[in-house]
Amino acid sequence: MKKITACSLIMMVLLFLFTGGCNRGEMTDARDGQTYKTVKLGDQTWLAQNLNYETDNSWCYDDDPANCETYGRLYDWEAAKTACPAGSHLPSDQEWATLIKYLDPEADSNAVGVESEIAGGMLKTRGTFERGTGLWLSPNTGATNSSGFSAVPGGARWEDGTYLVLHMHAIYWTSTEYDANAVWFRIFDYGLNSLYRDHSGVTKPMGLSVRCVMD
Repeated sequence: MKKITACSLIMMVLLFLFTGGCNRGEMTDARDGQTYKTVKLGDQTWLAQNLNYETDNSWCYDDDPANCETYGRLYDWEAAKTACPAGSHLPSDQEWATLIKYLDPEADSNAVGVESEIAGGMLKTRGTFERGTGLWLSPNTGATNSSGFSAVPGGARWEDGTYLVLHMHAIYWTSTEYDANAVWFRIFDYGLNSLYRDHSGVTKPMGLSVRCVMD
């Protein structure tokens, strides 16, 4: 039997780590047959793609189906609450906070504004739209996607049907209400390494992206 040298063993370990080890997987939505990549981060397993299941009160950016294939659908909050496949759900504010704390132990889970100075870059996909290497506008500050979460800038849909901020922002619903009109959400920016937690400027009828977390 051929011996495994120390050098070969190191290379195998590096390859394992570089490719994400055993923290990557897939799940198939039985409702429409779409398969999504998943990533295990700490004790949580998240979809590593934006949800693209068609429901009432969900839209493709600019009403273009090609954008749904790239960025997933945009959901109003009521639709988002029940859109995730069986075995997963729309994450709460606390579940998002757990994810951010796993990546950045210095994160402020109670912040209104910057929750983490570094987690945004760890969660965003790499590359820039201008160079044809990614989906984010330049400079896509800090983006390494070291987490494998692969946040993409799917923009948003305003209440009047206007679409905005494609390539600039990824904005994700949580299941946690702030009050009768507002919900806690997370927002990523093309020009920032940081990640924001907020409840203002977004209303429940708006269309935002959805990431599901496994039950």
